[in-house]
Amino acid sequence: MKISKIFVLSILSILLFSCSKDDEIEAGFTSIDLQKIDGNSTKTWQVERFYSNYDSNILSEYNDCYTDDTFTFYKDNNEAEANLGAVSCFFDNPTEQAATLTYSINESEGRVFLNVSRGESFNNSFQSRLTILELQELTENRMLFASGDKGNYMQTLILTAIN
Repeated sequence: MKISKIFVLSILSILLFSCSKDDEIEAGFTSIDLQKIDGNSTKTWQVERFYSNYDSNILSEYNDCYTDDTFTFYKDNNEAEANLGAVSCFFDNPTEQAATLTYSINESEGRVFLNVSRGESFNNSFQSRLTILELQELTENRMLFASGDKGNYMQTLILTAIN
């Protein structure tokens, strides 16, 4: 009788502890999911918010200069066209300002990484910023790119579809 109890307890222990965190990992984004980014042709997105700490609801110091920007994504092109708004990030009245937005897709893992670079010049001064974020949430009308782990997102860029 003792051996059968030990055997049952051993089997239960194996079953309880054999589940790893790998089993909890959600599948990444599929190619069908990713069509939501460009609408299978072109799709324009407005920056809704830019957070320095999403989970604590702390907006980035750059929130105002991003929220009047739009980005147009094109099918089969890993770049988006940036249309910058009136609010600049670094200088009150920059001589020049530019932004580029590229993204890369790791199809085998279903992961998408967004690279946003932004620069401005004023006379002989120049400032720039590069932000790299991973796609965490994707619907027809909303994308959330963030750094950090789910439940602990730091820098977060939220885009809302315009068309």
